[in-house]
Amino acid sequence: MRDLIKEAVNSLDACLELRREIIKKILRGKLSEGDIVEVVDGVDDLSMEDIQRLGSNFRRFPLGCDVVEMAVGPCASTLTLRELLENCIFADHIGFPLHICAYALGDIGEREGLSPLEVFKKIYEKVKVPIDVDHFGMYGPMRFPREITQCYGECYYLGGPFKECPRGRIHERLIEKEKEYAHEFYQWIEMASTVCINVVEEQGGKGHAPPLEEMKVVAEACKKYGKGLEGIFHVGDGHEDLIEGIKSCIDLDVDIFVIEGAPFNCARDRLKAFAKATTVSRILVKGGVVGTNGAYEDECRVGLRSGLNLILSGFSENHHGYMCGYSPGCARRGNFGIPRVLSIIKEEIEGGRLNTRLMDINLSRALVRGCKFLNYRGRSMFYPNTLGGLFVGDAHWLTFKNSRLYKLEDYSTTLEDIERIDKLGLLGGRYIAWMMSKVLEPEEVYISDPDPWVERATVKVLRDVGIEVYRCNGRDEEVLKNADKTYIASFIPEIILKIKRKFKGERNLESLL
Repeated sequence: MRDLIKEAVNSLDACLELRREIIKKILRGKLSEGDIVEVVDGVDDLSMEDIQRLGSNFRRFPLGCDVVEMAVGPCASTLTLRELLENCIFADHIGFPLHICAYALGDIGEREGLSPLEVFKKIYEKVKVPIDVDHFGMYGPMRFPREITQCYGECYYLGGPFKECPRGRIHERLIEKEKEYAHEFYQWIEMASTVCINVVEEQGGKGHAPPLEEMKVVAEACKKYGKGLEGIFHVGDGHEDLIEGIKSCIDLDVDIFVIEGAPFNCARDRLKAFAKATTVSRILVKGGVVGTNGAYEDECRVGLRSGLNLILSGFSENHHGYMCGYSPGCARRGNFGIPRVLSIIKEEIEGGRLNTRLMDINLSRALVRGCKFLNYRGRSMFYPNTLGGLFVGDAHWLTFKNSRLYKLEDYSTTLEDIERIDKLGLLGGRYIAWMMSKVLEPEEVYISDPDPWVERATVKVLRDVGIEVYRCNGRDEEVLKNADKTYIASFIPEIILKIKRKFKGERNLESLL
């Protein structure tokens, strides 16, 4: 794979070949530690510039998720119930996914005379965005003593490098409190969109994370309920620790990789190590989504240029409020990190350094409609389903399917409602076009997309599964001329309106909205 990695720096076709090979091994349970080592070493051989270019390539359709977003932590043990709900409502209104620190809900509930689940239900009923649950163990929400829940973030403030908490007190658990509500375990998973597990124990951080065996219990429950699974690991030394973290995530069938650097980036060249961790994760992650829950500002910027999809931040009392976007000496409890992280992401995108866009509520709604549309005979046809050796969509699709936004979206058209025709035209060459071409079984398909790579990749994937498909090289007129009926294969309103205005009065052109 090392030769293919070098080639993939400047070739999206090589990226496609490499991604297919990785997915095939993951699905067959054959991705070995040797394969991971080969990818890590292959990326390590590259220059910093090439590492970033390679990672960015793998943040391109259909190699992985091609948007960037910010998730928000609204919780803290010191908040009142009202303050917690206000934070959640604010984040939901803007469209930021929520990252719920389950231990804090336990502490708030204890003061309010409510169970942790009752607090979680109050959040669930007030928001539509996806909800990620963290600090969740075999009994449900973990519970910690005050010196942990009200830690001011000494490790992030000092800057490390650390393998463990500098004050030697992480992961002292109040197990009896956890057991009191163990009967609520599965109800949490039923309401969550995704659940986070932590594999740092396998990287040598035994005091910084729960036992891996406990994380296996959580992972199996998530898979049983069809929920997305996130895996957190440290950059560590940038080599052996990285290999161990990724191997543990793959062994547990994790969908989304979450990289923690900052004081837990112990490499000599810390920025290259963070870029490498991001790029390696882009290549190896099953669900095509890579995020960070802990990164200093320079790591955030390097990570975004290397293919990061997600940066986690938080409100002022939440520990994620200081874990991303700051620097040693500035990162401390009390920081309101949301404006800082959002500005970093926007600066990187608007500076032309990233081939991506920022996720917003309009794009989220379009994705939800796409999830609803890609149903056929009672089955969801997107991730983790595949076509032509690639996933149809990414882990974000699964996340949104498990959100209230999906349940509340008033859209009911599915693949089964589309008329079967001999010559199908599609304006837009992404996943909607893939599954329309596959399920409707036309004799011929004509596809146009303004992005030449998207059009070329889609035609290659469809031809590889035996579909007679023709490229129209971005010429929508060519599609309309050759097809019996043409569909706008997008759920983004601005795109639909633009195409309809362009071909006003065209009888054989339809949108899916």
